[in-house]
Amino acid sequence: MKHVHHTFIIIILMFLITLSASAADINGEIKTFGSYTFGTENFRYGTSLQLTYNPSLSSEYYLMIDTTLKYQSDNNYFPIQINEFYLQGIATPSEDIDFKVGYLHLTWGASDAFSPVDNVNPRPFSQSISGDALDEKFPVLALNAEWYMNPTWSLEFVYQPEFRSNFTPDYVEKLFFGNQLAATAKIDPSQMDIQISKLEPEVSFSNPIWGLRARGKVGNVDTAFSFLKGYYLSAFPYQTDITLNADGSSSVIAKMGYPERSVLGAEFQGEIPGIAGVTFRADFALFIPEQWTNQITTHNPDGTTSFTPVDVFDEMYWKASVGADYTAEDNTYYNLIYLLGTPYEEGKDVSSYLFLRL
Repeated sequence: MKHVHHTFIIIILMFLITLSASAADINGEIKTFGSYTFGTENFRYGTSLQLTYNPSLSSEYYLMIDTTLKYQSDNNYFPIQINEFYLQGIATPSEDIDFKVGYLHLTWGASDAFSPVDNVNPRPFSQSISGDALDEKFPVLALNAEWYMNPTWSLEFVYQPEFRSNFTPDYVEKLFFGNQLAATAKIDPSQMDIQISKLEPEVSFSNPIWGLRARGKVGNVDTAFSFLKGYYLSAFPYQTDITLNADGSSSVIAKMGYPERSVLGAEFQGEIPGIAGVTFRADFALFIPEQWTNQITTHNPDGTTSFTPVDVFDEMYWKASVGADYTAEDNTYYNLIYLLGTPYEEGKDVSSYLFLRL
């Protein structure tokens, strides 16, 4: 109820600000979808209305309000969502600086939604790794400032004094955790009673999430290098207590947290020489996590107790996205992407994928 109450306050505030802005640009977009899975009689459908308000407060300052009203046949967790709500300054406080402050969507990476460099905004849970699904993000309270050092290069700074995690429904999180635990502890996940508690990191104005990103051109290639200091947006277990019962059932109490991480990123985008109409995109990210171990305590039916430490993060690892786009003469669009790890995967054992989109 508290989240809903805050949402309606923001919507009323948005409405009042919009009425008071004489030069407001109001835009709307309606999307609808439907899907049917043969053999399952599973028909999914939904529609959304996106409204964008962009009043000019002066020649240097603008207000951006972007909200979505959505309905879908299943998993309609966020029927009203604030996408962005921020104040923007152009060429201020000096001519070579732009800034945004408020609830922001920040997109890093050349590979669009598939970029492993894009780690600022949390996402809602999705069973799809399509571009549309990965484009769905939650805004974060942040300051984003960009200093244009010269005509070729700029330096971007992100300051985030509030932590916000990915959203995963409780039943999905328990299902995934139960299956992972079953492989480690050799117990039946269908007979687990799982309780999960989470401890969020202490992020504040004095202890923020922050990042730097330098971008420009090297020859004809758009290039960027970044560093992000923050935390994983999904929770990982650090203490798990399992009680095994004589009838084969089990009771699991898990404590989870959000490990600290640093991410070094590199982005490249440009045309392939000698091949007209082909653009390549490549993103590489080196993840440096804190040491994170899940201490599993198992209480057996015979009264004995065993202890099993399981390393969750014990070394740095790479993720990457490399691809090419091509538009044919008949306007057919081709997109080939190689992924080392999706946005939903973390750790040294991430998988490889190859996608061809038309």
